[in-house]
Amino acid sequence: MKSYFMTRYDIILYGATGFTGQRAAAYLQEHAPMSVRWAIAGRNEKKLLNLKRELNLNVDALVADATNEEDIDILVQQTQVLMTTVGPYALYGSELVRHCAKYGVHYVDITGESPWVRDMLEEHGEIAQATKAKIIPFCGFDSIPADLGVWFLQKYMRETWQSELVEAKAYYTLAGGGLNGGTLLSALNMLEKGEEKRLANPKLLTKDLKHRHFIPKIRNRKKNHYAKEIDKWVYPFFMAEINTKVVYRSIALAAEYNLPHPNQFIYQEYHAIGKRIPALMGTVGMASFGILGQFKPFRSLVKKLGPSSGEGPKETDIEEGFFKLRIVGEDNQGHRAMMTLKYNGDAGNKATICFLCESALALSLDIERLPNYSGFLTPTIAFDSILLERLIAAGLEISCETI
Repeated sequence: MKSYFMTRYDIILYGATGFTGQRAAAYLQEHAPMSVRWAIAGRNEKKLLNLKRELNLNVDALVADATNEEDIDILVQQTQVLMTTVGPYALYGSELVRHCAKYGVHYVDITGESPWVRDMLEEHGEIAQATKAKIIPFCGFDSIPADLGVWFLQKYMRETWQSELVEAKAYYTLAGGGLNGGTLLSALNMLEKGEEKRLANPKLLTKDLKHRHFIPKIRNRKKNHYAKEIDKWVYPFFMAEINTKVVYRSIALAAEYNLPHPNQFIYQEYHAIGKRIPALMGTVGMASFGILGQFKPFRSLVKKLGPSSGEGPKETDIEEGFFKLRIVGEDNQGHRAMMTLKYNGDAGNKATICFLCESALALSLDIERLPNYSGFLTPTIAFDSILLERLIAAGLEISCETI
C-alpha cells in the first residue's frame, strides 16, 4: 500500500525519551551522517523537547502514542525506517509493526519477546512481503551476537572445509552494566501472559517456513557443567530461549532463499561464569525466577525492587562493562572451530544501542547493497555482511580459529 504522506525522514526513533531511547538518540547525534534526515518521537511532548535541549539535537520531535492507531498511522508514513526502543513490545509495539508492514516501511527493534514476534509474523508477514517492508526484530544484544556469531562460524566452515556447521555451543562472558527497567518489564510481561510453553518451543519462529524440521531433539541437556573447550563452569544462558529461536529462523530462511544451509543443526547457549558453585547458583536462580515469576505477588515484588521504566545502570558501569561470546562448532565432516566476538561496553545498554542504531543506518544508507528480501527477517538474513562491516567499524571484534 502506497503512502499518501510525503516521506520527510530517513529514520524515526520512537521511544526517544526512555532510558534506552535517550542513548540511541545520542548515538545517532554522534554517528549519523549529516545527510540522514532523522527525528525523535514519543508520546510526551515535554520530555521530547527536554531531550532536544539536553542533547542539543537539531531534529524534529514528533508526538505519537504507540497504542493510538491514528497517531501511528500518521507517524509511520513519514519515514523510510522506523526504529523503536519501547517495551514491553507486546504492549507498545504492535501498532508500529502493523503500520510498517502496511506502508512498506522498514522496521528494527531490540525486543526479546519471541512469542510476540511470532504473533506479529502470523498477522502481518504476508502483507510485509507484499509491500517490501523489511521487519527486523531482535536487533539488540538479543540477538545480534548469537545470529552474527553463528553466521560467521558457518562462513568460516564453508570457506575452510567446504562443509556445513551442524552443531554449535555458545558461551557468554559478561561484566559491568546491569538491567534497565524496560528489559525487566518485558520479561515480567511474558511471565504474566504465561508464555513459558511457547518460549520453550525451538521451532517457534520457523512454522511459517518449509525448512523447519532440521532441529533434533536435545537429550539429556546439561545444566551447570564444566565446559572443557573454554576451561570454565557454565550454566544455561538466560537469553538462550530467545537467541536460539532467531538462529534457527536464520537457517530456515536461508533454505527458503536457496542459500547454503545445514540439513540438521542444533544450537545451545551457556553463561560462562568460571567456578562450579556460582554455576550451580546460576542454574538454581534461573529456575526459581521462572517458577516464582508465574505468581503475581512475586512479579509485583520484583517490579517494586527492580529498576522502573526509564531507569538503568550508571554511565560509568555501562562504559566499563564488556561482553565476550565464544561459539564452538562442529561441521558435518568432524572439523571443529571457535568463533570469538567481543565488544567493550555493557551488553544491554551500550552494545544494544550500537547494534540497533547501526542496523537502522544500514537500512537507510546501504539499502541498495542489502539482500532483496522482505517480510519478517533476522539480522543476518536482512543485512548479510553489511551490518558486520558497520559493527567492526564501531568497535566490534570478531574472529575464527580451528580447534
